[in-house]
Amino acid sequence: MEACGYHVRKPASWVCEGCSKRYCTQCVPGGERNFKAGQPRCHLCSQRLDWRGDGLPRLPFWKRSKDILSYPLRHPAVWLLLTFGVANVIVSNVITLLFFLFISTLLSVYGMLVIAEVAKDNWEPPSPMEGISEGGLLLRQLGLMFVLFVGPFAFASTSLVISLGLLALAAFILPAALMILAVSRSLLDALNPLLWLQLVVTVGASYLLLWLAVMAVTAAPTLLGSANALPALVFLGAVFSAYTTLVAAAMMGALLNEKARELGLGVDEDRGRSLAENEYEVAEVLGAAHIYAQEGRLEDALRVVNRGLASAPVHMELNWRRLRLLKLLGKDAAWLDHLAKFTRHQISNGNTGTAVQIWLEAIQQHPNLRFDDDPALCLSLAHALYERGRIHEAQKLLINLHQRAPRFKGLGEAYLLLARLYLEQGTADAATRLVNFVKKNFPDVHDSEQGRETSALLVRLQARN
Repeated sequence: MEACGYHVRKPASWVCEGCSKRYCTQCVPGGERNFKAGQPRCHLCSQRLDWRGDGLPRLPFWKRSKDILSYPLRHPAVWLLLTFGVANVIVSNVITLLFFLFISTLLSVYGMLVIAEVAKDNWEPPSPMEGISEGGLLLRQLGLMFVLFVGPFAFASTSLVISLGLLALAAFILPAALMILAVSRSLLDALNPLLWLQLVVTVGASYLLLWLAVMAVTAAPTLLGSANALPALVFLGAVFSAYTTLVAAAMMGALLNEKARELGLGVDEDRGRSLAENEYEVAEVLGAAHIYAQEGRLEDALRVVNRGLASAPVHMELNWRRLRLLKLLGKDAAWLDHLAKFTRHQISNGNTGTAVQIWLEAIQQHPNLRFDDDPALCLSLAHALYERGRIHEAQKLLINLHQRAPRFKGLGEAYLLLARLYLEQGTADAATRLVNFVKKNFPDVHDSEQGRETSALLVRLQARN
């Protein structure tokens, strides 16, 4: 599968025939429940996109042994197993015999449903009631078995070797024919030698492994059988027989799931993976914005991000994207305003690490940047920087704060923190002036626990000097 034109490590799940662009599921997120009629469309030329599959590698069926072996034990499949066991025990007259035949045919059809569901990567067993309405599938299954295992005897009078050879071929090809019938619901497809060949060649050596496994699990109940067994043993043997039948079906479905796209067997798949409505709106905006940005259409990218923020104003990635787009577009006033709002919101929500990350990225572009009109934000950000050892960056936010915001009520706390920052660097003189300033103008702050700790640190530093 070709790579996405905008994420080179991702496979292209969507293709636009109009402008020949290839998109991954990150560029065009969502699934059937998210798309309206005629969607999704190319962000660049508005033509409807074609789905090419998610391109994700499937687990080999033999690596899903845990899921396969536990499949028949899940509700509601386990009830069919138990019912089959009971039907075997109670056979004693015509009515119970008819019940046994009904459950046996239901189990046979149910196995076909299991193949189809697992092929779609749906590991929740279908209801046995669904099998009751599948009489047509049962007839096609009986027709398949008749052609494969009764048809070869027509050649017995001509050549016993040919007849035995056809029977051997039928036994070998049986899993392939059943898989084709399960997903296509067509007897003609299931009897098509070209489709058999395509499946066996595409699957390769795994088909032989599947065949051996299917033969082993379906033969196991026969080996355990006994004509004079007690009812309890008959029940257990029948349950085990039904269990192995569904295990074999799950094996075949898992192999189809692994190779369905290469085989082109018509397994119905949703385009993409459906998301919750709010998740889809954000993911769709991020995908479109990334495409526009990569194409150099920054204004379009910003317009899309603004639309996303209108419905999800606190979304982290959308805010990051808007901040960077404003800087790339040279909208400095809007960039500074959004920087302050974004940083303030992260601090107020306890995301101080993110606030520090935002600020450090900003001062790489503007080393002398400060929030001169918001001293409270400067103080909160300085605390966050100090907690992470960013002493120099925290100092720059607080130096000369009394000149920039002389009426700031938190000035005493700010300068006590600044004194602590100087003490961390061993600068006693500047710390002494700041502590005295706080003692004179903000005595309550000076007498606080933080003030007493800072004064004690200052005394110890002066004593060492």
